[in-house]
Amino acid sequence: MGSRIGNSGSFIHILPDLAILKAMKYANFDTNTYALRFDPADDILHELARFCQENHITNASISGLGSIENLTLAHYSIHTKQFSHLELPGVFEITSLTGNVGLVDNVPTVHVHVAIADNQMRGFGGHLQSGTCGATLELVVTAYPTTLQKSHSETVGLYVWDF
Repeated sequence: MGSRIGNSGSFIHILPDLAILKAMKYANFDTNTYALRFDPADDILHELARFCQENHITNASISGLGSIENLTLAHYSIHTKQFSHLELPGVFEITSLTGNVGLVDNVPTVHVHVAIADNQMRGFGGHLQSGTCGATLELVVTAYPTTLQKSHSETVGLYVWDF
């Protein structure tokens, strides 16, 4: 089964070659809650999608904090049904990371937003489209024993929970 990362209202298929990727560092708080630690230069979205794939996580909530480098944020306009993008080179603190995992066409799909601060303590935020771990990134993933789907909403122009 592949995993996907949300991108501009569509999705990128992430089908990593598991043989060449290093193992994710994680521990269990309980049977459904995981603490994940990312290393410098880890691709955040790809590693998170791979973790969900390897652990058969279909629905989850995600939270975290840490450091991110060379990222791209997106902001969605309901009026134009288009994303605007902001590329941010350099190192930033993640003051809050939140997201979820849902199924799109029965494939686990990662959706993440971040609030970040630069070295002048100026803030930015939005949909995380790409970025690598800076010094470290610590996430908590709480998996749910459900298979809730997301489907494309013509009204909104995005994939939303289908219920």
